[in-house]
Amino acid sequence: MIETVLVPADFTIETEDLLGCIGELKNAGLKKVILLHVVDIHKSQGLAPMFERNAEKRIEDYAGFARELEIETETLVIVGDIRKTIAEVADRKDVDAIIMGATTKGFIKGKLLGRTTEYIARSSKKILLVEKYDALKEGKEVYEKACRATFSKILVPLDFSKEAMKAVEQLQEFEGIVKEVLLLHVIDDIKDMDLVDEQRAEAKEKLRRIKERLAGMKSQFLVVEGIPSDEIVKFASIEDATLIMLTARGKGTLMDLLLGSTAESVLRKTTKPVLIIPASKEFEGEDWDEGEEYA
Repeated sequence: MIETVLVPADFTIETEDLLGCIGELKNAGLKKVILLHVVDIHKSQGLAPMFERNAEKRIEDYAGFARELEIETETLVIVGDIRKTIAEVADRKDVDAIIMGATTKGFIKGKLLGRTTEYIARSSKKILLVEKYDALKEGKEVYEKACRATFSKILVPLDFSKEAMKAVEQLQEFEGIVKEVLLLHVIDDIKDMDLVDEQRAEAKEKLRRIKERLAGMKSQFLVVEGIPSDEIVKFASIEDATLIMLTARGKGTLMDLLLGSTAESVLRKTTKPVLIIPASKEFEGEDWDEGEEYA
């Protein structure tokens, strides 16, 4: 259950947009929002106290918006390394999820994901919701949300690993706010073309049984062949999904490997909001099978 969220704010995105999904999460059990602004210690130098005072005033505007939704709100202004401070506060406050914003401009041009968001996606073991925004030039840079009803139609890629099943568990907790779910399996390990039909039939049967577990939601499933990240991004657009829910599948123990190549590629390429369920070491390397709970 997502009861407490951390929202890092750098004051570049409008308050209403950055906190736009808070109201939806409230209907799914959200109780507290922690708003954090980090004064970059590397750039502020001797001006840090002044930046800190200014930030304390501005962050109250964000807090006022959250409090109007009758959600408990805490504000923090900290001088430090931006990326490390966000991760440390998330752990210290024991939040359930982190909400961050990213513009779609960089994705369309093929640039890397913003460094701070990328760092948190790779290193944090918290649920991460990355909201996407269109950057528009009208004399100045303004932002317009790419998606306004984040939890309306969720695309959930599944490879039937135990880690992927965590997305199904999370979906069940969102039952009160999710309107529609699209379950997607991508066949990418085709060794024998004569066996593709058999693989497709087996995948459809597994998806059908998972769909039964989501009886309280409108859902459908789809099996395709191709490169997982490309197919996920493509069908999110074709199906007009409002959110992609991914499970981090990183292998190994290094922090920068926690995200996993498919999740990282989708996060960089898509213009849709992405919800990342963190990797769990106890499940790494294990596969879902017929004897498991989701069979």
